[in-house]
Amino acid sequence: MGFTGEFVLARSDRPLRELAVFATDCAEGYADCVTECTPRPGGWQTLQIHHGLRSDSLQPYRQLVETTGAPVLLANVMDSDVCEVVGLAPSGARWSTMLDPVMAADYGIPEPEPGAAEHIARWAAEAGFAADPVALADVLVKRADPFVEELIFDLIDACGFPPGIPASD
Repeated sequence: MGFTGEFVLARSDRPLRELAVFATDCAEGYADCVTECTPRPGGWQTLQIHHGLRSDSLQPYRQLVETTGAPVLLANVMDSDVCEVVGLAPSGARWSTMLDPVMAADYGIPEPEPGAAEHIARWAAEAGFAADPVALADVLVKRADPFVEELIFDLIDACGFPPGIPASD
């Protein structure tokens, strides 16, 4: 069985876990439903949210955009097979796409609207980064091998975000 949950990329001077949107208890049976991923320079942080904290609404993430003044990326993973990615920006711009479109079709999920790469590149620019159009186009058609979660980080990299900061020993 694969991972089902979310990844959230946002910028904050404080740990994301301390922000109100993540200050909720995990669902019953999940002692710790949030894992911090390797941070990136400039305060960019990614949280992996396991079952239990998920909201069926984008409103908490819109509030996160308002709170931080920076774009937010939300990746909803289904059994490590397919992933819906949504980008929200302070300008009000919103985009969504599916990672591993072949598997999305197997799930019966319709193809995303055309122009996703252009929307994502504008979102990255609003975050202060220049997306690599070739890398971005590659990620949007790539198959998960074996886990779609890896494609999320490929997408973030293709958006021009700097590499993660290794933990110091």
